[in-house]
Amino acid sequence: MSAPTRPHALYCLALDEAAAVTHTALRTRGIDSILLKGAGLAHRLGNERSRTYTDVDLLVAPATFDAAQEVLLDLGYRPEMPGAREEDWSHWYERLWRTPGPVSLAVDLHRGFHGVGDPEAFWAALRAAAESMPLAGHSVLVPDRIAATMLVALHVATTARSPRPLADLERALTVTPEETWRSAADLAERTAAATDFAFGLRRLAAGAALADRLRLPSGSSAVHHVIHGGGSPAAYLLARAGELPTTRARIDYLARRLAPSPAAMRYARPLARRGGVGLALAYLFRFVRACWQVPRAIPQVRRAERRSVDG
Repeated sequence: MSAPTRPHALYCLALDEAAAVTHTALRTRGIDSILLKGAGLAHRLGNERSRTYTDVDLLVAPATFDAAQEVLLDLGYRPEMPGAREEDWSHWYERLWRTPGPVSLAVDLHRGFHGVGDPEAFWAALRAAAESMPLAGHSVLVPDRIAATMLVALHVATTARSPRPLADLERALTVTPEETWRSAADLAERTAAATDFAFGLRRLAAGAALADRLRLPSGSSAVHHVIHGGGSPAAYLLARAGELPTTRARIDYLARRLAPSPAAMRYARPLARRGGVGLALAYLFRFVRACWQVPRAIPQVRRAERRSVDG
């Protein structure tokens, strides 16, 4: 990977400052946080001079998630989607905030991570092994090498559009001993993330060979194959709904996605910001678009389901 341009390097320095300041502010209020990626991951991968990033990812304990959001609000941070309902967010485990000031930086507050089924165990494991790292004149907590290795594979499992997760995985496969990968697989098992860990690792040939040596599971889900098979957003929603345990839960999930809150509509659609009539039209167009997209998405989901069964 080539060295970052000067603007990218300066932007990463600004993100490091935001991460350090936010981490310190939370700690001052009695809330521990862990910098999941960013400068900490670059240090683990040994590519501090070339790896760039675009946001700050801070993990807090699930029990302190609401209190942490109150701290950010007190600091003048702005929620990316103010007034949104819980179900309006794409992922239950994170909320996006923006720092105050002329240059607004993205701070993703986490209470879990991609593919993790037991967020309490995830937090407990990462916090117990977290290590201190100097950053922008402060000290922040970062995952140890085992947890960082697990995070690299998990990120790949649910991300297909950005090349960065695959680049991180390729680098990690080069610099990380096999025994660390074995420990990372054990950690994934303990945090109910084993399937996503193995699927992410297998996205590269070298990772697939390693997964075979570690005797990791080869299972996957329809959601995995929709994401990595270039499926449409509608196919992704249908696949997500298909994983829910009951018909009622699936209907409720799809209904909430079809008709999100007015706050979410105003965030996503300029038309919805034009008064009551604009909001009503935005909902109508969303319904019409869904009626057009869903029939085309169903074959994509069926193909993804077959691939998940075939392995």
